[in-house]
Amino acid sequence: MEERSVVVGVDGSLESLTAAEWGAAEAASRRVTLRLVCVSQAQSVREEWPVRLEEDGGSHPQARQVLAEARRRAVSGRPGIRVTEDLVAGSAVRSLLKAAGDTGLLVLGSRGLGPVAGFVVGSVGISVIAHARTPVVSVRRQDRTAIDDAPVVVGLDLEHGCAPVLDFAFETAARRGAVLRVAHAWSQRSLYGYPSALPDSSGVDAADGEVHSHYRRVLHPWRRRYSAVAVEEHPARADAAPHLLRLAADASLLVVGRRTRGHPFPTRIGPVTHAVLHHVACPVAVVPHE
Repeated sequence: MEERSVVVGVDGSLESLTAAEWGAAEAASRRVTLRLVCVSQAQSVREEWPVRLEEDGGSHPQARQVLAEARRRAVSGRPGIRVTEDLVAGSAVRSLLKAAGDTGLLVLGSRGLGPVAGFVVGSVGISVIAHARTPVVSVRRQDRTAIDDAPVVVGLDLEHGCAPVLDFAFETAARRGAVLRVAHAWSQRSLYGYPSALPDSSGVDAADGEVHSHYRRVLHPWRRRYSAVAVEEHPARADAAPHLLRLAADASLLVVGRRTRGHPFPTRIGPVTHAVLHHVACPVAVVPHE
């Protein structure tokens, strides 16, 4: 069984160094190891999985310098944190996916501008998020790196099972002593799946009420399990992405889901997740679920 850890992909960019600091704070909060991973692109496109550079005899001074700076930032102010460093060669996406495995959490900076393999939201970062078996957090350069009690926001999808998403959000809020804002948004068109939804205002209002009831039923076991967490309910007939962005304006973390089964494109992310990754003002955790 793999040791639980927080894995951070670093590439020398300021964004990835911010991710290293955020990951270090999260690892300290979880009391697990922080694992820093730097990927140097493989020379051969046929290379499918990373090879440890120590075994390959390569020196790669730039990559080693990247790891040293990431470690320096990670341990600053956290003398008791356990940090390991991995320097690997191979495909950036495959290397990061293999490094993360099922160990707990993968953290990436939202841009990659460094001399070694970069993790850019829109290319490598999106590919990693779309294929990861573990939650992935995207951190921007301007994001605060301290773990504080600012609100945690989670997007709730009532149409599909999302227990891992709620578990991640509630556990994070409980550990931080933060308020949890639970968002759900729906359109009028989606209401017609409810029995009372008729094409007039009274039917729509009744269907809205059914959505609210469904929303509270889904939340009920989680509120009982995490009774110490203060929960704010935010169901609304609205566009999902703007609804989440508004609620996350002062948040410390936004949690959204990614379906891995029963979806025509299980290795892609949906439009709402794509929108918040690019526009939200706080770190975003994307949690895979069936």
